[in-house]
Amino acid sequence: MSAPLSPATLAGQSSLVSTAADGYAPFFDNLLAIVRDRPIDRKLGQAIESYVLEWLAEHPLNEFTDYSAASYVRTYLGRCPETRWEAILMSWQAGNTTAVHAHPQFAGYHFADGVFRVEIFEPDEKNGIRPTDTLVIDKPAALFAIGHPGAFDNHIHRITCLSDTGHSLHVYSDDALKGAVYRPAH
Repeated sequence: MSAPLSPATLAGQSSLVSTAADGYAPFFDNLLAIVRDRPIDRKLGQAIESYVLEWLAEHPLNEFTDYSAASYVRTYLGRCPETRWEAILMSWQAGNTTAVHAHPQFAGYHFADGVFRVEIFEPDEKNGIRPTDTLVIDKPAALFAIGHPGAFDNHIHRITCLSDTGHSLHVYSDDALKGAVYRPAH
């Protein structure tokens, strides 16, 4: 698959459904304490991954039952205007998929329940992208990627829900909706 970079971002995806959840300030405050005044590096990624996976093990996501046939549903658990870090819970149903897209400098994905396919891409020499890996995640798991500061081209990927429903919790160092969207070449 070759795909030139589009000037579009995830914010332009009209099918996205977003809401906000109350009651998650302690989770988000603890996350902010982990990232505060630390460089974005592998050690920070591992600390975020451990924290979120431990939290998910103790907090089933049964209350998140809003699903949409058109798109996964995004629920903001927290956003910090000063640091720009955010945590978003995503509720998925079978067939929900993202565009091929990228994110800010830090992007962490924590799969709580369900089965997901994660397709990973990298830029190619023709200002497009090419697939490099496909993961199938069928149990609680996490992955993270670290990119360049100020860029929104980190970790080019597409996620698809393969199970009836599923949930994932995503942590970003900046507004995830600024992430570049890649369009398939025709």
